[in-house]
Amino acid sequence: MSPTRAAAGSTGTWQVALLRGVNVGPGKRVPMAALRACATKLGFTEVATLLNSGNLVYRTTRTPADAATQLRAAIRTDIGVDTPVLVRTRAQLERLLHDNPMPAEAEENPSRFLVTVWDDDTTAKDLAHFGDITEGDDRFVVGRDAMYAWLPHGISASKAYELASRPLKHRITARNWNTMQKLLALMSDT
Repeated sequence: MSPTRAAAGSTGTWQVALLRGVNVGPGKRVPMAALRACATKLGFTEVATLLNSGNLVYRTTRTPADAATQLRAAIRTDIGVDTPVLVRTRAQLERLLHDNPMPAEAEENPSRFLVTVWDDDTTAKDLAHFGDITEGDDRFVVGRDAMYAWLPHGISASKAYELASRPLKHRITARNWNTMQKLLALMSDT
């Protein structure tokens, strides 16, 4: 599916907003056109969505924390869904992709290589249990900006990922390597 971009402008810096757990089950349906409308209403420019899973890129002069708070409120008010929104700048996204400690795995099967980001309240102690859980071929490495997961049999088959992420519930969200690369590509000045 190709991204859809709203009217162009060039104000502010690029950011990506990752909504947690939308459009994967009943009750948290967020149409991408409505998500773009929320962002545009907030004054964000060059708004685009990718796929149908809550991936939004845009330009803004707001800080990532302010953008996340305002997007969450707008989604709750305008769409009727309350979901965590995790925001990263383009520079942050570039860094976390560059810092990938398992490049061979990401290249081998990018749809089975997950990049997990967390909210500002998550501590290193909260993430430490990812390194403690091992099962089969699944591997986890916690970096400074993201947790990287190689799940060669897929996320739905990974009991280790489910167990490790359960305590963090609404404080994390993950995207596969392909999606993260596509989001970065959307934040282009060309």
